[in-house]
Amino acid sequence: MLHLLQLEWKKVRHYNTFRVLCALYLLLLPSLMMIGKNFSGLPDEIGSVESVYMFPKIWGWLGYIGNWLVFFFLGFLAVLSVTTEFRNKTLRQNIITGVSRTQYFLSKFYFIVAISAVATLYFTLCGMLIGYFHTETIYMSKVFQEISLVPRYFLMCVSYMSFGLLLGLLIRRTGIALFLYICYVMFLELIIRWGIHFQILEHRSMLFYPMNANEDLTPIPFLEMAENFMEKEGFSMVLTPTEAAITTIIYTIVFAWAGFRLLKRANL
Repeated sequence: MLHLLQLEWKKVRHYNTFRVLCALYLLLLPSLMMIGKNFSGLPDEIGSVESVYMFPKIWGWLGYIGNWLVFFFLGFLAVLSVTTEFRNKTLRQNIITGVSRTQYFLSKFYFIVAISAVATLYFTLCGMLIGYFHTETIYMSKVFQEISLVPRYFLMCVSYMSFGLLLGLLIRRTGIALFLYICYVMFLELIIRWGIHFQILEHRSMLFYPMNANEDLTPIPFLEMAENFMEKEGFSMVLTPTEAAITTIIYTIVFAWAGFRLLKRANL
């Protein structure tokens, strides 16, 4: 495992796009959160602006911002890590020099897990620091009240990147793969859900699409408040954390399996 990770690290450490995408994630995660301090007039249900930066609310809001950043920067990174090798023919070179297709795929997947772990650790560090400096009285019960968002954040990272890896292996062309990645996450899945579940079949299964499950791992916090009200009316807007986690794990396994099968059968 470490050997395959080292091989992947040697490929990307001098890759300028890799550096830029990672740097933007590291810079924007705390920056976008702190920019929100300039806003005012939040709904009473959310509370004051200051309360957003205190434990335990900081976890939910930082997780929501991180969801967008992971979708964009880390998802792009997963796509580019494959399509660039197809373009430069380094994948074929690796196979010729003795790396099996299974080893190549595992190196990519281990890389995804490693980047997701680092992104999650950084998310945890940012949440701890922001919460610490904005909470007057620190109670451990408050600090860890929403700590379940940390493993859910990790799952979200792995899922987005696994989907990006699959599209990279399927499409191979960087521009088309990135375009399809953005379109599916932001538009196509919503259109499919609307076409099937609002026009044909009104059922809660509309919530169990892959990218919707990803979003529900770290949903926008005031949506959870609305959810508490809607549940009383017999309607659900988001998956529960357990449902979102299980659904995401299943889809991630499917993405990884499909990507592996594509690579095994690909004409390099």
